[in-house]
Amino acid sequence: VEGARVLGVGVSVPGQVDRATGIAEYAPNWDWHDVPLLDLLTEHIAYPLYLDNPLRASAVAELWFGAARGRGNAVIVNLGTGVGAGLVLGGGLHRGVSNSAGEWGHTTMVLDGRLCRCGNHGCVEAYVGARGIMLNLREIGPDSALLHPEDQTATIDALARGVVAGDPVALRAVHETARYLGAGIADLVNLFNPEIVVLSSWVARTLGEPLLREVRDAVTRHALPRPLAATQIVLSPIPTDSVCLGAATFALEGALQAVGQKNGTRAAVRGRATAPPS
Repeated sequence: VEGARVLGVGVSVPGQVDRATGIAEYAPNWDWHDVPLLDLLTEHIAYPLYLDNPLRASAVAELWFGAARGRGNAVIVNLGTGVGAGLVLGGGLHRGVSNSAGEWGHTTMVLDGRLCRCGNHGCVEAYVGARGIMLNLREIGPDSALLHPEDQTATIDALARGVVAGDPVALRAVHETARYLGAGIADLVNLFNPEIVVLSSWVARTLGEPLLREVRDAVTRHALPRPLAATQIVLSPIPTDSVCLGAATFALEGALQAVGQKNGTRAAVRGRATAPPS
């Protein structure tokens, strides 16, 4: 791509990100603490840079191009190695006062439960993230050929194939995962009363419709009837990596904002991603 056509570069990094300073404050995947990532990247990339985390990136992707397009209130549930919820409230991306909103994966699901990567016990992520699903599978079938102890992707792929083939261990593992996931999503439905909940990221994409069916049943058992009646629960329709698409959209938003400021028109505030212009 010719350099003149590049509007900017969006970067998504896991964990806690200070979007204003460009510091990756805490990335548990890599044991990063207060890494000045934006400054480090600026030494190598000459374009405007926009830094945030996967929760916000996937939410923006769904808001602009996916299932949340045209929706004023949506929750994007990221299911991968990490777990979290991107929040679209009142037609825009909700970041919270310190860009930390949506850390639903680190809310407590089970008192004194499994140790989570964040150091706490019983977090949602410890039961429905890729590592948590592997533990669910290990508890159900410790000798199952579906389990690849050192490979999350291979395990989730094998689990998906096992469900299609009717493997009882695979079916039970997905059912147990959906029980936890459904209870957690019911909390989101009760708290935010969204129009739509979107299951996103690679675990959701791999397990697909079988997981979605089980999750819908579980949410129905736990959510309050009135908010649930107004909520759809769907898989992300975005065929590519939604986090990458969302990160690129940050750069697009930045370019549109710059044009608006140059022309003296009202532009979107940097801290608030809005729905795409009509």
